[in-house]
Amino acid sequence: MSVSVFWFLPTHGDGRYLGTAEGARPVDHAYLQQVAQAADRLGFGGVLIPTGRSCEDAWLVAASLIPVTQRLRFLVALRPGVISPTQAARQAATLDRLSNGRTLFNLVTGGDPEELAGDGVFLDHRERYVESAEFTRVWRCVLEGETVDYEGKYVNVRGARLLFKPVQQPRPPLWFGGSSDVAQDLAAEQVDVYLTWGEPPALVKEKIEQVRAKAAAQGRSVRFGIRLHVIVRETNAEAWKAADCLIAHLDDATIAKAQAAFARADSVGQRRMAALHNGRRDQLEISPNLWAGVGL
Repeated sequence: MSVSVFWFLPTHGDGRYLGTAEGARPVDHAYLQQVAQAADRLGFGGVLIPTGRSCEDAWLVAASLIPVTQRLRFLVALRPGVISPTQAARQAATLDRLSNGRTLFNLVTGGDPEELAGDGVFLDHRERYVESAEFTRVWRCVLEGETVDYEGKYVNVRGARLLFKPVQQPRPPLWFGGSSDVAQDLAAEQVDVYLTWGEPPALVKEKIEQVRAKAAAQGRSVRFGIRLHVIVRETNAEAWKAADCLIAHLDDATIAKAQAAFARADSVGQRRMAALHNGRRDQLEISPNLWAGVGL
């Protein structure tokens, strides 16, 4: 079994502490290039590029870093509801050709109603997944070279096709994370890699087994990934000290504001993460050496 380790591009800025501007540095292209080239030289499999209104655009960032890297792969956010699936397929194929097959796509349905409304998306959680499933069916088929006629509840196309194929065949891989039943159903039907956040091992195992069983029922297999923030030092004591330092400037008001924002979101995965610590500093070691401080 092979394991691929990815890094992360801080397109919303970077810093030494969580929840404060102290010690922070704004994002600029020179810094993103430095991070990407370091990950490329060190042999990381790729980099996740985050999405959202607080981040630079993931597609443009990936395109700008293709010429200055050699092997690095770019995991780029794919957002149903804010772009047509055929336009997204053309962009995906272009990015894959320009990078010579170094693109991956991360399906993101969104979970913050306020941010979604700003993008013109007003569907509830379940309906967003209905739309995402329709979007992804068209996106995949177009990239795989089919001419597509599709009439769904939210997505309708006639004669959709792609003239310039991607390098990766039959198409670039599709990644996705979602903890709800409808999210798992979508993953089982359509995605290549199912992602989870860093929950205690028993909870991760449960989700993996659920998705694997649902995919097998459709005659498919799915690979799995997990997203963790890794704190590495010479000793355990130094690592725990570094973890404490990350939240040294995080005050209770900032935590409360963040937890309120998480509560507003309809993401099941976000609720699961918040429930691990309930916003309490004294409940952050949720499993041996698994620290939930970032989730504050």
